[in-house]
Amino acid sequence: MIYLVTNQQSMFDSVGYSLASVEESLEYLNKLDVIGFDTETMGMDPHTKELLSMQFGDNERQYVVDTTTVNCILYKEIFDKKELIMHNAKFDLGFLYCKGIVPKKVFDTFLTERILTTGIDTVRRSLDAVVYRYCGIELDKSVRAFIQHEGLSSRVIKYAADDVKYLHAIKDKQEIALEENKLTRTASLDNEFVKVLAYVEHCGFYMNSESWRKKCDEDLKDLAVVTRKLNMFILDNAETYSKYVDNQLDMFSDGVKCKINWSSSKQVIPFMQSLGVDTQIKDKQSGLMKNSVDKKVLVPQKNKHDIIKTYIEYTEHQKVVSTYGENWFEYINSSTKRVHSNYTQIMNTGRLSSGQKGNKKKGFAQMPNMQNIPSDTRTRSCFEAEAGNILVVSDYSGQEQIVLANKSEDKDLLEFYAKGLGDMHSFVASKIFPELANLSLEEIKRDHKKKRQIAKGAGFAINYGGTGITISQNLNISMDKGEEVYKAYFKAFPGLADYFKQEKKKAIELGYVQFNTISGRKCFVPFFDEFKELRDEIQNDPNFWSDYSASKALNNDKFRNHYKPKVSKYFMKRGNIERMSLNYPIQGSSADITKLAGVYFFRYLIENDLLFKVKMANVVHDEWIVECGESISKAISISLQDCMERAGDVFCKTVKLKAEPEITKYWQH
Repeated sequence: MIYLVTNQQSMFDSVGYSLASVEESLEYLNKLDVIGFDTETMGMDPHTKELLSMQFGDNERQYVVDTTTVNCILYKEIFDKKELIMHNAKFDLGFLYCKGIVPKKVFDTFLTERILTTGIDTVRRSLDAVVYRYCGIELDKSVRAFIQHEGLSSRVIKYAADDVKYLHAIKDKQEIALEENKLTRTASLDNEFVKVLAYVEHCGFYMNSESWRKKCDEDLKDLAVVTRKLNMFILDNAETYSKYVDNQLDMFSDGVKCKINWSSSKQVIPFMQSLGVDTQIKDKQSGLMKNSVDKKVLVPQKNKHDIIKTYIEYTEHQKVVSTYGENWFEYINSSTKRVHSNYTQIMNTGRLSSGQKGNKKKGFAQMPNMQNIPSDTRTRSCFEAEAGNILVVSDYSGQEQIVLANKSEDKDLLEFYAKGLGDMHSFVASKIFPELANLSLEEIKRDHKKKRQIAKGAGFAINYGGTGITISQNLNISMDKGEEVYKAYFKAFPGLADYFKQEKKKAIELGYVQFNTISGRKCFVPFFDEFKELRDEIQNDPNFWSDYSASKALNNDKFRNHYKPKVSKYFMKRGNIERMSLNYPIQGSSADITKLAGVYFFRYLIENDLLFKVKMANVVHDEWIVECGESISKAISISLQDCMERAGDVFCKTVKLKAEPEITKYWQH
């Protein structure tokens, strides 16, 4: 049964629903322990668009509250005392926060479905898809396009009520699935953290427009300098590169010009080929070879000609100008005067992501990636606290390395942290380069920077499932040297090698990667059934490898058309699973720690009546950026550090994870 709660009853004809008072709705809702909740809005931005309605209810009754005439605060006791089931709660929470309303307990069916299907990107998780999956009922979502035009028409009221009608049934079935997959604790963490992430989106980050304008001007000047270098190279060598010189003069030209548009890869490719650069690379989508002048293609070949280094420098400046330039003024919210983003709470790796691609037809505004902002002072100094406030910026010291040490329990890694030896990368270098074994870490850092850099690059590559090939490509060293470093790394850290071996084995056997045993978070391998079929076919045929070898020796049709593609496919899929098994647990466990820290700090703000006074301006993987009044900055710094380190203690039992807060006027760390 659908009920409309409104103070303008004469405006409605009660077709398909009944009218109810606030008191009547509260009388029913207060009898429920768990309540379905949703909103309808006049747009996507809670700071500039109005809330049209709130929907409360269960399968029996749904109350659509006309928030244009009924004050949301009248339902405060429901938000304070009841558990609310919501689908994509972050969106609705954004509008509630703008009303000063903070629900106490949330169960998000969208996030829960994401948890149950992490890794399987073909699964639709929209409300209509989830309702059909669990209840077998098709929702008509075509009405959505007419809400802003019609307001609370009869069909919009019916549409709004349906959005809460099936939430209890979905929750019940999802909870069974969570229990079966041992993901209940994962859902518990994310259902708490969604309130925090919605608050981060609500708060936004203040960007000084004048500072950003100055930054943009300086970036353009830098780009102009390097562009001139490229152009002058062509003009100074006009005879050699005559095909790239425009000799035609006109009344607007000062002289001959370079024909190449350096921002057009199509025009740059033939020029690079003329320098002897191999521009071929495999396309990730099609698997076919294509020409490219991307950085990853050029960096290994940069010593072929000095101008290649100049072009790489140009691409870096061009990216800054195009990605972090004038377009950012459009990101400043007209109401808050701050930059807000949209965060994705659960990626396959367990990490958060930031940013949103604009879609005018659907009403989605373009939103920036707040987790990938260049760390140079010119850029970061534009993000600051508003007048009278200050920032508290705190990140974990070596978060992912410490997570790995706790997981692997490699004795050398544990020794490093137990003794507080200092520079990890110098320590690794001392282990993989015998000639450095008797030197102090200070000496290695000071006198052997190249070997330390190799150790650093090798560590990052190996910790995420890389091989000797990965190391050689990342560090621009020979394949043999990359393989040598790879083997030396595992010889130095045998416990790490054993840990990686176990993780690979588990993922290949189970068909999913478990990130840790604390939250229990998992990522399912989407192609596991296909891999298992290949594996069983190969392993169950005692003659497979002998037949493979015989056919390979003959290089016959059976080898080319049957054995070779099958074996290639098998090892490619196995390799993908193994890389997931090494990469995801480190990133995902680190993300869980950062989430739990956010939950602790959010609770601290609520308990101390600081919510909406202290802003959580941004979160970047291992870092929290908080804005507060200068008078309480020290207390906030101490509390933030405590929350982050308590969260670290939950996941890192052997080596403690430490947070390093800094009080600063602008974003630096």
